[in-house]
Amino acid sequence: MHLIIIGSGRTGKHVIESAVSDNHDVFVIEKNKVIADWAAAHYDCVVIHADATRIESLKEAKAEKADAIIVTTDDDAVNSLVILLAKQLGIKRLVSSVNNEDHLPVFEQLGIDTVESPYRLNGKYLYRAVQGPNVKEFLDLGDGIEILEIDVMKNSEADGKQIKQINKLRLLPKDSRIFIIKRNNQIIVPEGETQVFSGDIVAVLSPKDKVTEVAGFFGNNL
Repeated sequence: MHLIIIGSGRTGKHVIESAVSDNHDVFVIEKNKVIADWAAAHYDCVVIHADATRIESLKEAKAEKADAIIVTTDDDAVNSLVILLAKQLGIKRLVSSVNNEDHLPVFEQLGIDTVESPYRLNGKYLYRAVQGPNVKEFLDLGDGIEILEIDVMKNSEADGKQIKQINKLRLLPKDSRIFIIKRNNQIIVPEGETQVFSGDIVAVLSPKDKVTEVAGFFGNNL
């Protein structure tokens, strides 16, 4: 993916680390020259020392090719303006941190795919939001394996399918497996005949490098 990351400070650097380690095409825009220089020296990505609230800065980061933008600054006014510019430039997947909980409704009205509250202001969560907006939680087990908690969306490829169909047709990546379904506040340990429905929350064991593919199977238009 071509990713634009705004800010390379405390939160942004974690996003950059994750995106670079997954070999994405990463462009970083950082207003502070000292921080920008540090990021350029430490990460294998393009770092642009510029003001992201200027549309020219986003164009310099090749916004027309961007699959997603992740905005991580500690100023909600800046974050919201950058998101509006990104929408104007046609970037489809928009992810932003929100520093003041009172601003959450405003950001949600901007049509952002995923908004992270102050309680989850963590670079790894922001990066997961790009890989799959329907990934609610994740737990890194080490050795390249994660447990994902994923919303099943209406009309997704998973909607209505039985576990045995999913396994037989190999609809999930190798080494991925659904091991819990949450439905109407009940926990279901799925068997072959168990069906997956929209509105379910599934817990999936997944290789770290297959998160986007796994999330897409349960998502809609991801």
